Order: sequence, then C-alpha cells, then structure tokens
Amino acid sequence: MKIDELLKVYTIEGNEKLDKQYTGTRKAIMELAGDKVREFIVTADVGLDAESRNILVCVISRSMMQSFSLGYGIGKIEGKTDRQIYL
Repeated sequence: MKIDELLKVYTIEGNEKLDKQYTGTRKAIMELAGDKVREFIVTADVGLDAESRNILVCVISRSMMQSFSLGYGIGKIEGKTDRQIYL
C-alpha cells in the first residue's frame, strides 16, 4: 500500500478511536475549545450570543480533532516505516 493510502486508512482509524476509545480526549478537546472561545471574547472585546459561541466551539474542536486524527495516522506510519514524515 502507498503512503498516501496508508495515511488515509490510519487517519480514519484515528477518527474512529477518538469517537469510541478516546472519549476523554474528545471531552478535553471540547473543553479546550470552549476555553479558547472565552479567551477570544475577552481579547477581542466582543459579545457573542450562545448560538455563535457554540458554532465557534464546534469549528475549533473539529479542527483539533482533525489534527489529532492526522497526527495519529502519521504516528502509525512512522512506527511501521521507521522514518519521519514531513507534511
């Protein structure tokens, strides 16, 4: 299997593990996203309604979860090939 195909498979595996096995990590990501939104509100000195805050939390947390899954996939490939991968 090519590296790009392996990366896709392992990234999907990482996403599934995040949904099922790593629920604590998923909760921590959601809490961090909420903290980041609160920091943004204070720093930017803006007011956001509850719906806007929730949307921003979702955007930030999804980005963090995608990064986690991609990092999981890269780590699996590096472990199998014994080489570092640079994106």
